[in-house]
Amino acid sequence: MLNKWLIAPLIIVLFLVSGCEDSEVEMIEILPEDLISMENIDEYMFRDDVQYVDLRNYEASFRAGFIYSFEIIPFFDYLDYRAFNRGDTYEFNPDQILREHELERLFDRDKAIFLYDDGCIRSGYLKDVLDYMGYERVFILGGFYEYAGEYMIYGDGEFAIGDTFYSKYLDEDTDTLYYVFGEFDLGRKIIDIRFDIIDSSNVSYRSPNYSDSIDYNAQLTIIEDYILFDMVTMNELYDSLIYDGDLGYNNISGLTWEIDESIIELIETLIPS
Repeated sequence: MLNKWLIAPLIIVLFLVSGCEDSEVEMIEILPEDLISMENIDEYMFRDDVQYVDLRNYEASFRAGFIYSFEIIPFFDYLDYRAFNRGDTYEFNPDQILREHELERLFDRDKAIFLYDDGCIRSGYLKDVLDYMGYERVFILGGFYEYAGEYMIYGDGEFAIGDTFYSKYLDEDTDTLYYVFGEFDLGRKIIDIRFDIIDSSNVSYRSPNYSDSIDYNAQLTIIEDYILFDMVTMNELYDSLIYDGDLGYNNISGLTWEIDESIIELIETLIPS
């Protein structure tokens, strides 16, 4: 007969083993056609069959923050001119690959690979490379500052370093938080930019059906696309936003929403004083 003091630990062990088995059974296979983004990434965290990759440079994780559990494989420091030679373009061509074995060493072919950077440009290029090499489950999550999940580790604030920029502005009257992040080219022209607006309930204006009267996601996308088309520096962007004439940004084709004054305040935080 078992000693009663041994029965309770035995039951606990059996329960834990049973729980582990159930969780393994319930784990859903990640398929190439699945839609995985910053909005639902928390549902896929801490899995052994996933490689979580942050493509930003190391200083970005200290200054801006990072998502817990993602390993840093810096695009520019580890991959550019080492595993491939882009020639200052983000249009992939197989001839650009220099060392496939280096990519094979860094990226696990047997796992789903989740990528993020400041925007989507670096992730998109690397996905094209890995797709060409036969990787079947490579997912672009989006830009770091689109993430609003529970695994955020915050950095020490604003930065405009190297090829990236990020800032935020709080409208204290409405308790609304404005974000902007993106990338520069070598001439400090903006080549990637993303805005987000978070209300007092921590809901993004860009969320589907946020407003019945204004499609904020579509309107902010029009502004972003125009900025990229305009090929401006941050100073030039600020000057254009505060310009009231016919060539001002409020007269962009398709834009029905008047650019929020807080957007201008946000951009001003990135202008050197």
